[in-house]
Amino acid sequence: MVKIDVANYIEQLRNASKEKEEDLYSIKKNLDSLNGSSAAFDDFENESIKIDKKSLEQIEDLSLLLKIKSLASDIRKKKEINEKLHSLHFSLNLGKNNASSMNAVFGIFLRNSNTKIDSMVHELNDFRVKLKEIKNLHSRLLPKSLDNKLEIEDKYGKHLKRLHSIHKKQKEVFVSLTKLFLKMAKNHISKKECEHAG
Repeated sequence: MVKIDVANYIEQLRNASKEKEEDLYSIKKNLDSLNGSSAAFDDFENESIKIDKKSLEQIEDLSLLLKIKSLASDIRKKKEINEKLHSLHFSLNLGKNNASSMNAVFGIFLRNSNTKIDSMVHELNDFRVKLKEIKNLHSRLLPKSLDNKLEIEDKYGKHLKRLHSIHKKQKEVFVSLTKLFLKMAKNHISKKECEHAG
């Protein structure tokens, strides 16, 4: 599963190569825009466990509430993706300014269990899956009626929309960082080959 996901990301990188290539400064601006997103994760977790008495009386399967609470807690942990993206950006900055730091850059992108490419792909895909799953649980929470549908949409819709937007931005930043890493790695390997050949 992870190998397929990594292959999909690499294919996206190839397809995106015609687009304007981002530099570290542009990526940093996008990354900074994610800094204020922590509140969205906390708000969502807090909101997911608040159920008014009228709604509680209509819920037929109370185990759904436990599943929603558990998923909301898992989703809250996805704000850590932002910190991992900052680490990746920081390592690229080091590598760009100091060629001897490239081994550390390779380590953080390829070997570090928290930030290596396939781990990040897994984290981002897991975030997307959990958002889809929690939306499904919300739709099953109350008996189907227009009023209940509107209530659920009002209660969770704006939070889910915001989290989807954060996920999209995290993915964009990650793809940009990976593209830049691949370019820097290619240049570094070419230089090393030239040095050995000389």
